[in-house]
Amino acid sequence: MAVVAEECCDGVAALLARRWSGGGVDRDWWKWEGAKDGVFTVNKAKTLIYDRPSAGTAMKMEWVGWTPLKCKILVWRAGLNRLPTKVELVKRGISLDNLSCPLCDADQETAMHLFTGCLYTSEIWSRVGAWCRLSPIYAFEVADLIMLADNQMKNKKEIQIIQGIIFTTIWSIWNERNARIFNNKSRRAIELAENVKVSTFFWIRHRSRLKGVLALRTACGALG
Repeated sequence: MAVVAEECCDGVAALLARRWSGGGVDRDWWKWEGAKDGVFTVNKAKTLIYDRPSAGTAMKMEWVGWTPLKCKILVWRAGLNRLPTKVELVKRGISLDNLSCPLCDADQETAMHLFTGCLYTSEIWSRVGAWCRLSPIYAFEVADLIMLADNQMKNKKEIQIIQGIIFTTIWSIWNERNARIFNNKSRRAIELAENVKVSTFFWIRHRSRLKGVLALRTACGALG
């Protein structure tokens, strides 16, 4: 035991006595593996983070559009599964007596169920899809909804409009969820779908370059 301790002490002493001369081929150096040239920049880091799949999805979200920032942030958090749904709250140590979805009461409330698997939500998507003249909406996760406009629309204007309507619908569903939990108020699916239309009309009218009749005709599905 004493021999081992002595060898350790000698090794530490030799290491401390070693002088670093700098330079040379074998010197230590930092390399940023996020770029081919090995040089770190903030812009390269942002690109790497944006392009990297998040929360198990390859979701890419377009932030430019006519919906309010608070709406975009909510959709972004939903896509990353970062909303305080009942299941997620329990994971964070919050005790809840009931984990059921407040919209359909048929399954536990997760972001995936709330926006894609809930029977109440399914009716809303069906009505919004018919209004926008879309093919039937089949979504298995929030990322599918976020990418829906890119998959079904052809030109940039149509993509921006439909994406905004999808974001508005997600925003409205979350608000309905909160109203039921915290205010004990509820609306039928047809009423919420009408609310999506009203919000869309208002936001396109006041937050986009589309004005007047053109904005209303475009938003209500007269695309192409």
